[in-house]
Amino acid sequence: MNTLTTDKTQKNEQVTFGNGMALKEMKLGSIAMVIMLSQLTACGGGGGDDSSPEPAAATPATPAVTTPTTPTTPTTPTTPETPTDPDPETPEEPAPAPTSIDDLVVDADFDLQAAFTLAIDVAMDSTQRGYFSLCDQYEQSGAQVTVNFESCLLRGALDEGSLNDALLVANHQQNLIAVVWFYDGSDPVYQMWSYDMEVEEQKLTIN
Repeated sequence: MNTLTTDKTQKNEQVTFGNGMALKEMKLGSIAMVIMLSQLTACGGGGGDDSSPEPAAATPATPAVTTPTTPTTPTTPTTPETPTDPDPETPEEPAPAPTSIDDLVVDADFDLQAAFTLAIDVAMDSTQRGYFSLCDQYEQSGAQVTVNFESCLLRGALDEGSLNDALLVANHQQNLIAVVWFYDGSDPVYQMWSYDMEVEEQKLTIN
């Protein structure tokens, strides 16, 4: 009986001792784990967070706005005008004295009229129908005469070869040409006329 009790007691003590040893070992393991974790944390091992701080996002610098300045236009100095003196070697011509009407010299035969009267007398011995023209623009080259009929001063039909008229002619028209032509196709008759200062009455006659 005592032997059985002793055996049980010994077994209980062994169990208790084993449990105590296991508990000590667990405590020692826990302490060792805590020390290792502390060392790992201090050394930055074990894949922990990087102790280096993340770089702060760079804020872009705002460019300085420069207001363009208007360039100053340099003022060009004005050169004073040099007065132009007349050439001392060239004497100035005196201004002509005003001319009065008393200074005009007029020919004694000139009556100061702007026009004159020209008497026209055509008397052709012909019963053919004819036409008369008096013009102031023409050209003559030998026997060839060219008349500008747009410059005629007088035009008129002949009455049985006759024409009598009086025409007022300007003083500058002192050379005229008269042309008589017939409807039958015969050659025209040309008559030159010039102002005659020897006569009082200017007259053109064709017969």
